Amino acid sequence: MEDLTCFVIIGFGKKTSYANGKMRVLDLDETYTLLIKPVFDALNISCYRAIDKNLSGSIDKLMLQEIKNADIALVDISTLNANVMWELGVRHALRPNHTIMICEQEQMGSIPFDVGHFVIHQYTHSDQGIPYKEVERFRAHLTNIIKGVLNQEPKLNDSPVFTFLENELKALEMNITEDASQNEQNPESFASLLDKAEEAKKTKDFSKALKLFGEAKTYAEKNMTLKDNLAFIVSRQALCTYKSKQPNELEALVNAKIILEELQPLQSNDLEVLGLTGAINKRLYELTGDLNYLENAIVSYEKGFQLKQDYYNGINAAFMLYKKTDLLKSQHKPWEDLKLKADYIRNTVLEIALNLEKEPDFSTKEDAIWILLTIAEAYHYKGLDDLMTNYEKKSQDMAKAKNDTFAMSAYSEQKEKIKDLNINFK
Repeated sequence: MEDLTCFVIIGFGKKTSYANGKMRVLDLDETYTLLIKPVFDALNISCYRAIDKNLSGSIDKLMLQEIKNADIALVDISTLNANVMWELGVRHALRPNHTIMICEQEQMGSIPFDVGHFVIHQYTHSDQGIPYKEVERFRAHLTNIIKGVLNQEPKLNDSPVFTFLENELKALEMNITEDASQNEQNPESFASLLDKAEEAKKTKDFSKALKLFGEAKTYAEKNMTLKDNLAFIVSRQALCTYKSKQPNELEALVNAKIILEELQPLQSNDLEVLGLTGAINKRLYELTGDLNYLENAIVSYEKGFQLKQDYYNGINAAFMLYKKTDLLKSQHKPWEDLKLKADYIRNTVLEIALNLEKEPDFSTKEDAIWILLTIAEAYHYKGLDDLMTNYEKKSQDMAKAKNDTFAMSAYSEQKEKIKDLNINFK
């Protein structure tokens, strides 16, 4: 199997699934890195996505070349990503066999009829991640599938489209690879470009991060297979602008807000866009006292919480509602109903965060510290100081183990802001 290749057709990053009327966010990078690539690596089959290839030449032509020439195409139709479905159709037109389809289990209830009669291998992926046992199970299952596909004699045709178009395709045999030699001269890829940008962001080199995200945006705008990454890139540009505090904090926030306007944040259903919009407006309100920023922060955080019941948007929605409650009290205006709403969201968030902590792989989660700090903040509101202190200690221990100083600093700042509110939270 040394010279075989597998082209993986899959969405990049976190994508939203609306299967069965529920909104969930699935991390398809996790699907690729945990379930797919390790299997092909173990079989010594070269495995890659379009974004892992270099960026010189036309990535659209490169993608078509890989779709046609790869010995195996593995297609993940989870979230019914439009680009993925189109590329699956291209594979079915260009290659008669060795196309493997996989899908997140809950999505199976809403896949298109024309795809549903193919064999589709299912895996479990919740918006909290892929369970450890599922990683083991699916890797073993996929390994058997690949071995079975490669050992077929005679090879089975899994593409009725190719059968129908076979004569027409023969005339195009030599035309689809015209940019191959040019593309192999440059090792840079869209994925590595984003990785470098993310690393610069993590090390707070925001000017470098913005430059790299700008390059990534240019590529994404020009190439159809990358366009569904634009929302992520623009969000990152806004985040890095906001965090840079250049030329000063207020101007940085205003500039970040302008960048986000491209994504129409008040109409968006993207949780990252909503959370970032809330954060920018929250800080703008704190700096300026402009009530429009207060209202925009509440709208964004509440919408994010309503869509997914996530702890981040929820705990921030509660805080901003408490801020508005405090303001109404100071103006001798009715405030009781608003506080009840904030209390309800706060208590719901606490329940959500405590359930997340109970998950068996909790300590490995990237956001585990933030979940613990959210619990501490919720107990702080409720006046349960012993429980608050307990979760602060858990957070400190985890932060020390992960060498994370930012989370605890941000929590301490938030705690001081809560103390400034003239509200009896109990």
